[in-house]
Amino acid sequence: MADSREYFQETRSGEALAFYFCGWEKCAPGHAFGPAVRPHYLFHLVLSGRGVYERGGERYEVRAGQGFLILPGESTCYEADREEPWEYCWIGFGGTEAEGILRECSLGEENLIYQDQSGGMLQREMMGLVDSFGLSEVNSYMLLGRLYLSLSYMVQKISPEGRAGSGYVNGAVEFIRNNFSYDIGVGEIARHVGIDRTYLYRLFQRHLGQSPKAYLTQVRLGMAAEMLTETELPVTEIALSCGFPDVSLFGRHFREAYCCTPLQYRKKR
Repeated sequence: MADSREYFQETRSGEALAFYFCGWEKCAPGHAFGPAVRPHYLFHLVLSGRGVYERGGERYEVRAGQGFLILPGESTCYEADREEPWEYCWIGFGGTEAEGILRECSLGEENLIYQDQSGGMLQREMMGLVDSFGLSEVNSYMLLGRLYLSLSYMVQKISPEGRAGSGYVNGAVEFIRNNFSYDIGVGEIARHVGIDRTYLYRLFQRHLGQSPKAYLTQVRLGMAAEMLTETELPVTEIALSCGFPDVSLFGRHFREAYCCTPLQYRKKR
């Protein structure tokens, strides 16, 4: 079996939804793609292994059972882990209904990481879409049908309690993005949205696949990376501006996330 397959065939359902391409790949260790810009929505589902997805200075670690969304017109890059390289499949799509459908999947500008809860059904449909191109009778209805089925398994079935939980997460994310430069921690975030920190932790794990502390650090490091490339400010000032009072701690977190020092990152970019 080949290590990768990719197929292109633009197929539309009026202006509502359009299928553009799909594919599958079992990546080599450290295999990377990008930075690159896509004109359509592109969703990857990780079948095994793990890797890193970078977008706008933010870095996400993604593993089997999760997916990541690439938005149209955004420069992104992603790389397979060197120890456990990922295997994934993907679909590229667009249309006037695409953004609304993705919102029902709890995906969009504020949340690009997806946690699969379909019990394997999403993987089956996405790989079925890839395998469709091996059939002589493949047609536009089959492709659009598989695309709609794939998206249907991504739509989140949220209970009233779940909707409340999503509201807490959205409030916490907004608070973090507005206050990451200050000396805030999980306690302050939990108090702002009115729940205890243990419940906040469970909600973040359920909706974002990471802890509130990890998300806060991710936002801070993403802003620091952006400031390193777009300003001439000293590293110490950038660290303080992004909520790191200890420059050595900032350096350690930055190296763990970007595999280089802040100054090396600035030179490379």
